[in-house]
Amino acid sequence: MSMKAVLSFCLICLFFVGNAQSNLDPVKWTFGSEKVGDNKYKITFTATIEDGWAVYSQFIEDGGPIPTTFNFDENTDIELKDGVVEPEDKETKYDEMFEMDLIKVKGKAEFYQMVSVKSEDQVLKGFLTYMACDDSKCLPPSDVNFEITIE
Repeated sequence: MSMKAVLSFCLICLFFVGNAQSNLDPVKWTFGSEKVGDNKYKITFTATIEDGWAVYSQFIEDGGPIPTTFNFDENTDIELKDGVVEPEDKETKYDEMFEMDLIKVKGKAEFYQMVSVKSEDQVLKGFLTYMACDDSKCLPPSDVNFEITIE
């Protein structure tokens, strides 16, 4: 077999391995709103995470993985109350890959943000950024756009 054929074969293999990696999508996000009082709503960001994978807390020290972040488009009719609240069932554990204690969530994880609205039928827009890892690798950070109708 010629060197050119071997090199071509290797490049094709790398292409397929790279594509397989890029098609991994171990986290699915859903969004919702629930009325909890007069003009007060609980906005939910629910991550359904495949077994063996985890998503990281918003509160990660420098040198660790990319933390989960929530970014909201400005809307003068929606007031954000405090910050995004993390799931209660998170775990703090030493991570061999990053050589530090990390806070992560697994399985089904619900983050939420309390808001007040000046009038009903508002739309909260923005995006969240997260990074998913398993025991041996991390996927590149992903941005997920959201558009949540508050009614």
